Amino acid sequence: MSTHSTETTDEVIRETYEEYDVGDTRLAMIADPENEHAWIQSDRTEPIEQ
Repeated sequence: MSTHSTETTDEVIRETYEEYDVGDTRLAMIADPENEHAWIQSDRTEPIEQ
């Protein structure tokens, strides 16, 4: 499992990113640590460019 949180100098972004290995599948979850009902979970990944 890995965890990541982002914070900028201008504003706080309340997100956590976690990855879990479940059998042969890697699941990722993005969540708001202050709102237990705000989360996105996926087993599909796509490369992104910033």
